[in-house]
Amino acid sequence: MTYMQCTEDPFLLRKVATELEELRCHDLATANDIHVDGAPFPRACRKLLQSIPGNSCCVDCGRRNPDWASVSYGVLLCTNCSGKHRSYGVSISRVRSISMDSWSHSQVLAMLEGGNEQLQKFFSRHEIKKENSKVFDQRYQTKAARFYRKNMKQHVEKIETIGEWMGREASRKVVTRPTKLMQNTRPMAVAVQ
Repeated sequence: MTYMQCTEDPFLLRKVATELEELRCHDLATANDIHVDGAPFPRACRKLLQSIPGNSCCVDCGRRNPDWASVSYGVLLCTNCSGKHRSYGVSISRVRSISMDSWSHSQVLAMLEGGNEQLQKFFSRHEIKKENSKVFDQRYQTKAARFYRKNMKQHVEKIETIGEWMGREASRKVVTRPTKLMQNTRPMAVAVQ
């Protein structure tokens, strides 16, 4: 199913929203239990995640059907590239397995709001391209990458305060729309695009 088909399927979007709400409630219910570390990546969320443009291949090397993720960037990775990301450290790239690890509400939101194509376009706008291999190999340590991580985190935090997730486009419209409270304060970071 393509991303467009997924986003136009009201049943799937409702299922994703329900799974996210269940995960949020799970996180709240187990917040004080040090032995509980999230829940499996929800099925409908995974279907939507795999349909996001660029997510059928590893963001770094292009291998098909990646099953690892960098939550920091909201991107999918192959096993080999996930190892590279682990070597960067959690301050640069927080890596999880889609199928083997437990996930929190905010981590799943980051994945649904990110996307491989989105990050590649961002790096391209900042002239961090494969053609410039010296810079490309260091792309996750750049100021641009730090900006992206910070804004992704802030974007997810805003969505969490809004409540129910209604899809990527809806969350971006709501998150970037100023409220009366926000009109009297300095604007927060713009949603990652």
